[in-house]
Formats: sequence, C-alpha cells, structure tokens
Amino acid sequence: MASTIENPFLAPKFVGTPAPVGTSARRYDGFLMSGEQVRMEFKGVRDALIFTDWRMMIIDPQGIRGKKVALNSIPWKYVTAFSLENSGSLDLDAELKVCGSGFGVVKVNFSRGTNVQAISAFINSKIFGT
Repeated sequence: MASTIENPFLAPKFVGTPAPVGTSARRYDGFLMSGEQVRMEFKGVRDALIFTDWRMMIIDPQGIRGKKVALNSIPWKYVTAFSLENSGSLDLDAELKVCGSGFGVVKVNFSRGTNVQAISAFINSKIFGT
C-alpha cells in the first residue's frame, strides 16, 4: 500500500487557469528577490500559483475577505519529484503534486484544459536543468 506524506502547512489549493504574468502582482511583488522573474502564473477564484526562475509560490488568501494572505515559497532546488495529472473526459481539473526535501507533498489543482505539458516542461527545466 502506497503512502503519501502531505504537507501539514498547506492543504490542496485550486489555482485555476493560466493568467497573464502580473495578474496577482499586488500580492507577491514585495516578496520577489532582486532579479527574480515571474515566468508563469495561474489564478483561481482566490488562490494563485506563481512560477519564478527560482521557486514556486502559492498565494492563499485567508478569511472571508482575503485581506490576510499566506504566501508559501518552495525553492526549485528542494523539489525532488513531481507528478502531473491532466483532466480527463469527466474530470473537472488537472492536478500537480510536488515532492521535496523537508516539505513532503504539495498539491494544487488547475482548471480543465490547462496545458500540463507546458507546466511539466517548465518544472523539468528548473529541477533537471533541461
């Protein structure tokens, strides 16, 4: 029987569809390091996922109004494996699971039709240098 160690600090998030880079900038601009560039962005109803040159960031608004925001940062150098599941005929979403040193497994869900091949290619380039 397979077991999964899920990240106790981050429940699965629905990060929606690809969005133009900068869509959620007001929530993450102050957290970018000097020279860090956002390469991909996904935006759900509340949550968002950002891929930069150096890390992935999950933006998780808290509470009813979402004024308090949790930002989870996972440097690419600590990602040891990942899996992607595309949406099927009856599935409503695609899923990304990221495994890493010191944080277990993080899950994010994308809207149906998200290009998981582009996500895979980007992550591969960051963790394998291809």
